[in-house]
Amino acid sequence: MRVVLINPPCLTEAEKHWAGYLNLGLGYIAASLLASGREVTIVDAKLEGLNLEETVNRAVATSPDLIGITVMTVEFPLVVAIAERIKSRRHAPIIIGGAHCNAVGSSTLHECRAIDYCCYGEGERLLVELAQCIEEGGPYGAIKGLIYRQNSEVITNPSRPYLDNYDCLPFPAWHLFPKTSQIPLLTHRGCPFHCIFCSHNSGHEPRYRSVENTLSEMEHIIGCYNPTLVRFEDETFGLHLERTKEIISGIIKRGFHLRTHFHAQTRVDCIDDEFMLLLKAANFEFIELGVESGNDDVLKRIKKGISLAQVEVAVAMARRHGLKVWCKFILGHPLETRENMSDTIRFISHLNPDRLSVSIMTPYPGTPIYEMARKGKGGYRLLADDWESFDKYSGAILEFDNVTLTHIKWLQIWCFLRLYLSNWRLYDLLRLALKQHILIVRMARGFLQQVLSDFVCRIRKLRGINS
Repeated sequence: MRVVLINPPCLTEAEKHWAGYLNLGLGYIAASLLASGREVTIVDAKLEGLNLEETVNRAVATSPDLIGITVMTVEFPLVVAIAERIKSRRHAPIIIGGAHCNAVGSSTLHECRAIDYCCYGEGERLLVELAQCIEEGGPYGAIKGLIYRQNSEVITNPSRPYLDNYDCLPFPAWHLFPKTSQIPLLTHRGCPFHCIFCSHNSGHEPRYRSVENTLSEMEHIIGCYNPTLVRFEDETFGLHLERTKEIISGIIKRGFHLRTHFHAQTRVDCIDDEFMLLLKAANFEFIELGVESGNDDVLKRIKKGISLAQVEVAVAMARRHGLKVWCKFILGHPLETRENMSDTIRFISHLNPDRLSVSIMTPYPGTPIYEMARKGKGGYRLLADDWESFDKYSGAILEFDNVTLTHIKWLQIWCFLRLYLSNWRLYDLLRLALKQHILIVRMARGFLQQVLSDFVCRIRKLRGINS
């Protein structure tokens, strides 16, 4: 059986900025299919800069017997277009999987006739079982985690239990992807925390790989691909702190830190001095911290489970050991006021992180935020309900009864300006402007379009009142 796995094209200029990252889900699924004796081709439209037609042409050219497509919520209309165009040229079953499928499940098959199957949950074993069922002509009812059509009915099978042992999975098949300088690595799945803006795509229960298996994959990655950066994709690197310290110590003992750099993200309450010291010794360049807000009441409201005092301690600890800090924030939490958002801006300037990310809240399906926005709770006003609008980069789907989207977008820009200007980091501001000039122009254009849209709405309201 010939299988083609597709990562859809970039939708926006902002997305192109992150397009250099390899897709872990496809890497693992491809490896499992290869181990089962199937022939696998990867079409990573993001990495290769392909458009819709080029993606379809590449997929069809492989004469596939099964097509798999990964999909985020904002990509679903694009994935529908890909599936329909492939189906018009190649009569082969199509399965989709990924975060959007985990959140909305069977509705994906109701929305698109060209899609035959949907995977919710982990896909490595599921794709192998599906390939076998297709070869043998079914039945599909025993494949846990599968949604499929039976005549005109959409059937949702019971969910698939998580694996007991992740060491049994083959390492991701990165040799099938275009060569890149950055390779991702995952040491555990699942997050036990309950932030209300997160869909918990990997579940709440942490499931760990062994230290030895993790280090063996790292040796394989460095030996085969010679990356300049290995990025740990754990939602919280350091969740099991002692185990994580063993991994970092193993990096140092085996000399991996002499051959590449490392990045990881963690929480401010999952660190200590020894951890930070080990990170520096192991050639970690950045530590990424999800802060989300500069107001303690907002942090409690979103169930982040941290305090601003802990953030300050974590940033100071990282700096003391010579690590750079990348802090990440969100504007637009439930019931957030202009003053709350101003608190975030002031806190960012006070922290003075080496790198900053500030996004506008996007209510992804499967999250409590989505349900709040859909019902008009939390002070939210949902501005659109089509999947294309659920773009975390443009942030154009939510506003508040008392804070317009235009104002939130202005505050997003001001987060960066105040950080660099108040800390006299003019060179960093200039470097950011030069490096991200296309993205900045598009952000500015979007902001001006929003201002114009608000102005037109006000004029229309005034005319309505006067008439």
